[in-house]
Amino acid sequence: MAEVNSVIDFLRVKQKSVHRLFRKNKLQTLAHLADLQSFCYDPDNGKQFHKHIKSFRIHAPIEKVWETYKTISPQETWKGDMVSFGMMYSRRRGQITFPEDVYHGIEPGQLIFLNLNLFANFAHLAVGHEVVDVYEDQRHIKICYIQNGASVGTQLIQVNKVNDTETEVVHETWYTSGSWFRDKILYPIFHARAIREFHTNVKRSVEGL
Repeated sequence: MAEVNSVIDFLRVKQKSVHRLFRKNKLQTLAHLADLQSFCYDPDNGKQFHKHIKSFRIHAPIEKVWETYKTISPQETWKGDMVSFGMMYSRRRGQITFPEDVYHGIEPGQLIFLNLNLFANFAHLAVGHEVVDVYEDQRHIKICYIQNGASVGTQLIQVNKVNDTETEVVHETWYTSGSWFRDKILYPIFHARAIREFHTNVKRSVEGL
């Protein structure tokens, strides 16, 4: 476990948007990352949340699909024309994982920072997610948005058996930003593209494509 006052090595983070996010929020050490909070969907907090749902089919047994979601690295899943992996901080391990580092599998307390390429390289946005829980018995992964981002809410990845050779993955998202235009117009489009890249990369890994 690294020292909490260890300075983040930004030379290993290639995305300028992630640099800007960290500078804006004065995130310079592991202690700063450890202090970050995440904000999940809460139907009782008075905010109006929107719901987005998308399903994907993978031609493989559910056991293989679930194991892949738990072990595939973020540098493999968050990789495409729109999304790229910047870095990850683990609360449990007290350390940062960069794209070239070994990944030890998904676990609660992982803070994942991504770059979103929104308009064909004309606009880039950094976002942060936290893996809040991994429900082994239900085969669900719960992810929430990190503080100071554009939106708050929850993403729930659910792995369901269709038959012995096919699995359905349902990605449900509850979100709000306080902006009607962002929530109704922008978010559904870009979020759909981002998660499609994510689940397509998992599908390719599972099916060996």
